[in-house]
Amino acid sequence: MNKVKRILKWVLISLGGLTVFLLLLIAGADRFLGSERGARWLYSKVEQPLAIKFTPDEVRYLQIGDTTKTPLLLIHGAPGGLFDWLAIAKQDRLYEQYYLLIPERPGYGGTRPKRAEPSVTAQGQALLPILRAQSKPVVVVGHSYGAPVAVTLGALAPERIQHIYGISGAYDPELEVTFGISYCINFQFFRYLLPSPIWVSNVEKLGHPQALREALPLFQSVKVPTTLIHGTADTLVPFENSTYLQALLPTQTPLIALPGQEHPVHVMLPDYFVSLLLGEEPVAPDAQE
Repeated sequence: MNKVKRILKWVLISLGGLTVFLLLLIAGADRFLGSERGARWLYSKVEQPLAIKFTPDEVRYLQIGDTTKTPLLLIHGAPGGLFDWLAIAKQDRLYEQYYLLIPERPGYGGTRPKRAEPSVTAQGQALLPILRAQSKPVVVVGHSYGAPVAVTLGALAPERIQHIYGISGAYDPELEVTFGISYCINFQFFRYLLPSPIWVSNVEKLGHPQALREALPLFQSVKVPTTLIHGTADTLVPFENSTYLQALLPTQTPLIALPGQEHPVHVMLPDYFVSLLLGEEPVAPDAQE
């Protein structure tokens, strides 16, 4: 019995140590990627002109490629950051038609202040200056939490948007999947213990149902051409989120179902999404090698 207790003790100590190590690793990576050096290092293998810019409210974003092309705004989920779009940004043929605008949403990366903003509408408003800084209408892509932000932009600035793509989007307040640990760490005490992106995403997660209810009138007013893409096996953000939004939008909206695909489809299938954005006929995921 004593031997079993000793083994359990060391297992718990090891798990605790591993948890602390992982949290420190996440915090360190966040600080590094939030610096100019870190952002440039992350995208160092993308052979295109890269500039790091800030809006007047200090939302940081990357501008990559030839700015005579069409601007493509890529909005990350929660937690998320510049790394969300690296697989797509590495696809050289994308730059034949687009230059990329990759922001870090309020609370993340090099954007200041490092404070959670659970409102989907406020998130969209924070990104408006990026749209206004472009000389052409923008194609907007959002993944997960970034997808409803993208749709909100369609209501806030329709004249500045050419097309919206919502990937694995969380739109339905009744379909939010919230894990028990989110409630356990929802105390100010943990704000100082957890890496910033984890704390920020948790605040967003718990406030997401109410934020979506508040954004509902905006969703219902969007007339910008919109395409929804969602994996049918998504267990984090159920597929029915996209059928919900499809029914809400006032114009006919195609919904592309990706059979058997999980939540991070933009990372797993970059070729598919580049083909879609270029107006080509994408190869169905189940047909890819």
